[in-house]
Amino acid sequence: MARLPLIDPTHEATSEFAELRPVFEQLRQTRGRVPAMYRLLAHRPAILGAHRAYFNAALDTGVLPRAMKEKIAYKVARLRGSAYSSASHRRYALDHGVTEAELEALDDGAYAGLGAGEAAALTLAEEMVGHGGAVSDACFDALKAHYSPAEIVEIVALVGIMELASSFAAVFGLEPDGTPATGK
Repeated sequence: MARLPLIDPTHEATSEFAELRPVFEQLRQTRGRVPAMYRLLAHRPAILGAHRAYFNAALDTGVLPRAMKEKIAYKVARLRGSAYSSASHRRYALDHGVTEAELEALDDGAYAGLGAGEAAALTLAEEMVGHGGAVSDACFDALKAHYSPAEIVEIVALVGIMELASSFAAVFGLEPDGTPATGK
């Protein structure tokens, strides 16, 4: 159970929460719902807006395929032991064409069935999470062999925001919520 109250949907119509409506609407468009994390962060609208903008830039938009980014998000959540983030990004990964078999392979660290670029990105995520953000030169060089600087920034930004989201979920006691987003 969450350690703080979540902003209830009935409060969305009040003038007190007017500044949250655009953020919540964007979430409904990109996620099909307003996840619990955002309902909690809504207690500080500026933090909610900044967090959502960063997440949108790293995950919802950008140059890399969404399915690949959901694999990375799911992997980071699993590495961090976040049931909340793992469940959310498992659903989103499936919604974006990732298969159950691929998710099982990610859980096992078995990247042979993926392309070399995806394997390099997932290895980077493992090293970042496992070594406090530090990665070896060999890992970074493998990433550079497959991705442009903009794509590398996007991958690293995604790993970073997923670590933050996993930390939020742990601190605030968030449990898996919601239903799958469809077609987003």
